[in-house]
Amino acid sequence: MTAPATALLALSLAGLTACATGQSSPAGASPSASAATSDGTYVVGADPADDPCARVVSALGYVEPLLLPPGQEEEQRFDDAVRGRLAYVEGVLLEYGPRLPAGAKEGEAALRRTTRGLAPAATPREEQVRLLREYREAEKSVRDACA
Repeated sequence: MTAPATALLALSLAGLTACATGQSSPAGASPSASAATSDGTYVVGADPADDPCARVVSALGYVEPLLLPPGQEEEQRFDDAVRGRLAYVEGVLLEYGPRLPAGAKEGEAALRRTTRGLAPAATPREEQVRLLREYREAEKSVRDACA
């Protein structure tokens, strides 16, 4: 490959990387946002000062359209979209869960545990179905505590 072609390829890759990561700084600079910041706050697209119940209930609502109705857990598909949204719920819980009302603590802990188990593609099917049933109970508990 010629030097100009190599340079063009490098610039193209740097631009794609910046677009993919939301990075506006020059190639090679560290991105400004990551899964967890240096102070331990998780980046979930919201202000850490937001109302914890509002953020958690919103995240639960984000995954809801992709889940089959209660009682149909055996038929649920755990594709990338479902698992990705469940992982998002886990991130929101890590950020806002500790500030939920006392009545939501047990449900919040169960949601963190179940989302952590549901998000990986490697989780066995039987485990996914069992965890989804537990997720639904914990979700209702948190929603009720936040109502």
